[in-house]
Amino acid sequence: MGQRSQIYIRIWDKDNDTPKLYAKYYGWNFGERMISRARHGIEYIKSYMEYISLKDTQEKINRIFDVNFDMGDILLTSDIIKEWIEQFSDTYNANEYIFECTANNDGKLFIDVTKDGEIKYCFTDYNMRLLTPVKYMDWDFSDWRNSEQLSKEELKTCEDNIAYIKKNAKFMTEAELQEFIDFDYSKQIEKLANDLKIKVDQDKLCKTDINKQKTEQSKEKNDISEVEIL
Repeated sequence: MGQRSQIYIRIWDKDNDTPKLYAKYYGWNFGERMISRARHGIEYIKSYMEYISLKDTQEKINRIFDVNFDMGDILLTSDIIKEWIEQFSDTYNANEYIFECTANNDGKLFIDVTKDGEIKYCFTDYNMRLLTPVKYMDWDFSDWRNSEQLSKEELKTCEDNIAYIKKNAKFMTEAELQEFIDFDYSKQIEKLANDLKIKVDQDKLCKTDINKQKTEQSKEKNDISEVEIL
C-alpha cells in the first residue's frame, strides 16, 4: 500500500489518571489530506471538549480522524496498538513498534488533549523530525503551492486549514513530543491484551520515569518557529 502515514491522538481527562491513546495507520493520507484531517479533528475536539471524559466522545474523536471532510471521503484505518499485541509483541517493545516501526513515507501527526483542555499538535517526517503545518507540506509535497495537482480552490482550502490549526491548537515542543512517545501506556495495552486473551511479555511494555521527563521538558525550549508566511 502506498502513501503510508500515522496519526496519534492522546486524550487526557479529569476522571482518569492515565490518558487514552489512539494509534492509527493510514494508506493514502498525505500532504493536504493530512492537513485536512488535523484541522477537522481539532475542530471536532474543540466542539466536544465539555464531554471529553465520556468514552463515546473519545471514540468519536478517534473515528473523526478517518474522515476527509474536504474530499467527502473516509479511510479504513488500522489500530497499531492492537496490531502490536496480535503480531509483534514478541519482536518489538510496545512503544518502539507503535511509534517507530510501522511503514511510513508521508509523515505523522500527533494530537495531545491535555487535562486542562488545551489541544497540542505537531507533524513529523518519518524520522520524527518536528514539523509545523507549512514545513510538513514543504517536506511531503514540495511544490504544493504551484502544483497542478492542486486546484486553486484546493490550495485555498489547504491554506485555510493550516491557518485554523495554528490559531486553535498549540504547537508541541521537542520535549513534549518526546514525552508523548516515551510515556508509559502499559495499563491501556495490558487491558486490551486481556480483552483479546493474549498474553504479552511484561519486559516488552514501556515503563518510563514520567517525573524525570517533566523535569527535562521544563528545561527545553521549542526550536521551531510557527511564524510562517502562507
